[in-house]
Amino acid sequence: VFTTHATMLGRHLCAGAMDFYNYLASFNVDVEAGKRKIYHRDCLERAAASLAHVFTTVSEITGDEALHLIKRGPDVITPNGLNVKRMSHEFQNLHQVYKEKIQKFVHGHFYGHIDFNLDKTLFFFIAGRYEFGNKGGDVFIEALARLNHYLKACGSDVTVIAFIIFPAKNRSFNVESLKGHAVTKSLQETVEEIQVKLGKRIYESCSRGEAPDPKTLLSGDDLVKLKRVVYASQRSEWPPITTHDVVDPEKDLVLGALNRCQLLNAPTDRVKIIFHPDFLNSDNPLLGLSYEEFIRGCHLGCFPSYYEPWGYTPAECTVMGIPSITSNLSGFGCFIQEHVTDPKAYGIYIIDRKFISVEESVRNLAQTMFDFSQMTRRQRILQRNRTERLSDLLDWKRLHKYYTESRVSALMRVYPDYVPQYTTESVGSNIYKFPKPCSSYASSVHQGGQGHGGIPEAECSIDLEADSSIDIEGLDLEESNERPPIEV
Repeated sequence: VFTTHATMLGRHLCAGAMDFYNYLASFNVDVEAGKRKIYHRDCLERAAASLAHVFTTVSEITGDEALHLIKRGPDVITPNGLNVKRMSHEFQNLHQVYKEKIQKFVHGHFYGHIDFNLDKTLFFFIAGRYEFGNKGGDVFIEALARLNHYLKACGSDVTVIAFIIFPAKNRSFNVESLKGHAVTKSLQETVEEIQVKLGKRIYESCSRGEAPDPKTLLSGDDLVKLKRVVYASQRSEWPPITTHDVVDPEKDLVLGALNRCQLLNAPTDRVKIIFHPDFLNSDNPLLGLSYEEFIRGCHLGCFPSYYEPWGYTPAECTVMGIPSITSNLSGFGCFIQEHVTDPKAYGIYIIDRKFISVEESVRNLAQTMFDFSQMTRRQRILQRNRTERLSDLLDWKRLHKYYTESRVSALMRVYPDYVPQYTTESVGSNIYKFPKPCSSYASSVHQGGQGHGGIPEAECSIDLEADSSIDIEGLDLEESNERPPIEV
């Protein structure tokens, strides 16, 4: 059995900013491989595919690519899965915990320019290998510039902080990022120290039977300490757009795109940028979060990839209950389109990058992010519940049968008399499809309009923004523990 997750030549062609999919059928494979000095590896890949008893790919779109570049179509499509451990509503509580840690980092990075409400700030991110065009980094940054304009034009009080996690060559953390972390730590320690003193004074005053006098609660020394840390937290320079000193910043594709789009963390911008050119881990002195913890703390993952044979990043977001944006040129996006009736209602937004121009794709991506930014907190909670319900679709317990079938097929071709010990399911014999969530049909049941995502206005009108410490487990959210029926 030979499985390919991406063709060698396809990855090189896309990295060269070529119109890959429109000219896929017309490439001269030998010539193109020779130009890129990968001819010997390309021949090895084609030989392995042609001599294998069973050839598989991870997605339909990679199967089409293999048919033209390797000259053999897949016998079985074997989607990638994940080891899923469902945690009921615990993923909602984890989102709140790690979101607060990200907010703490934002305090340090943007010190002196916290002129936005963190309770109305959303965290978007893109992550992956530093393949700027293949991963859709160019489209993402351009769409962020449009989103910034949309938010300013409509006077929205929502702020979007976009994290770009692409490991690039860097020296270390830059001085401004470390200084911001130190300043906010000093401010936090000073405030905590004064809080203890205030609590003691209030207690002593009440124990004497006297109401505390607000004028005497803060002593002169306390005011001096507060003024010192407040003055230390002021700065005139704009917050940096990167956390590290990047090697050759003038040649860096992300920094070049950010400068071209004027996304420089100006005070008037409603979209702020943080470029983190390194892997995330819990030992990071600034964020202090692993990649999984960081995902759980964000609101939306954005992966508008141009070349993505499968796409584990949006799949990881899905099993953690975080909505994501993907494209119809990624294996994951095509898989979701095939198996989910209304992906948008489940928090999987699929951007068309195959049948429309780049300009239209950018416009659609910007509009999708803007619509998401205008959702209420309750709507986001409901959508995270729906997104997490799709994790069963990506569980190895469901997807292992494709791999089992490929191996049984190989055995039967080598040993015609081989009889399997168990009956395998044909790939096309059990096409399951998630239906629309119940609230998507609300317009035919409830009178009145709907909010975003088909949620009735009656539900959307409940204001949860005022209570940031709300107990998610106590909410009566729509069929949160029910699993949707499977259509066979």
